[in-house]
Amino acid sequence: MSRIALNARLLISGKLEGTGRFTHQCFKRLVEQRPNDEFILFFDRKPSEEFEYGDNVESVCLLPPARRPWLFDVWFDYSVKRKLKRWKADVFVSTDGYISRTTNVPQLNVIHDINFEHNPEWLPSRYARHFKSRFPQYARLASKLCTVSDYSRRDIASNYGVDECNITVIPNAPDSSFKPVDDKQKARDEHTSGNPYVVFVGSLHPRKNIPGMIKAFQKYKELGGMCDLLMVGVSMWRDEKLQSDCVHYAGRLNDDKLVEAVSGAEAMLYLPFFEGFGVPIVEAMACGVPVIASNCTSVPEVCGEAAAALVSPEDYKSAAEALLKLECDSEFYRLKSDQGIKRASEFSWDRSAQILSKEIDSLLNG
Repeated sequence: MSRIALNARLLISGKLEGTGRFTHQCFKRLVEQRPNDEFILFFDRKPSEEFEYGDNVESVCLLPPARRPWLFDVWFDYSVKRKLKRWKADVFVSTDGYISRTTNVPQLNVIHDINFEHNPEWLPSRYARHFKSRFPQYARLASKLCTVSDYSRRDIASNYGVDECNITVIPNAPDSSFKPVDDKQKARDEHTSGNPYVVFVGSLHPRKNIPGMIKAFQKYKELGGMCDLLMVGVSMWRDEKLQSDCVHYAGRLNDDKLVEAVSGAEAMLYLPFFEGFGVPIVEAMACGVPVIASNCTSVPEVCGEAAAALVSPEDYKSAAEALLKLECDSEFYRLKSDQGIKRASEFSWDRSAQILSKEIDSLLNG
């Protein structure tokens, strides 16, 4: 029996985003796959019952809440270190890129991406400075280093002087609830006044290139496109030049509504400047919804050959023409829908959790 400590800081009920969802999906399965081990989850706020994964799991709240750069240091380097020692942990697993710089306990660290090394202006300056200072340390101090794509593996290795061979890829995956639907009208009635629509899922962050997607959509409408655009995760967009009656803002949706919104779409338009993985891509593909995506960072790797088009994030005309081709060419649409379903099936949370478990074993047995 081993004692495994898990960083659960981003397990926030109702607010699971990319890294938090990865954490939830992997930790839930890790507990199931290792019934003879003991686990402790480290939260920085009151734990939710949603994350009570099993009888072999203890949840604790460590103070102070890690919500600011200097508090990150206090939480990981003091609070986590102290609890690891008292609990006599055999290994500490962190899936948000942070680890303790002061503990002697072996640590497995998952760094999803290092976009702040390339575009620090996308973050508040104090966060960018903190990340650029700490993450090279976190990468080099980790007993085992993992990431979510080959792109991120190469990026981390080249920027932080870590051998690529020593970084393990643990991909994201779509939840099993994402699947094709026969009737899309319910989602249309719910979100776009009954109109067919193209969907985007993401946050209001510069890397997501929301103005660019809206410009591509406007070009598509100029070319005669019939669909509306549904922006999921985005409450509004203030630039009046980019406002349109055909653009709808759903804000944050719960899991069931998210599945409904994605599966009800005619296509996904996803043109970020930077992604470590891009989970919405495989979620859409799992629903048989063709994807038009960026041709940069990890996105082509995740899409494989299944994308309806890979375009420059600022090539609005090509994105618009690709949307129009899906609308006008039913044979091409079916081909990309089928290819997407097949591609999405190559990603599995069960397999990703098994990779994580194997990496933990390598630390425990090392």
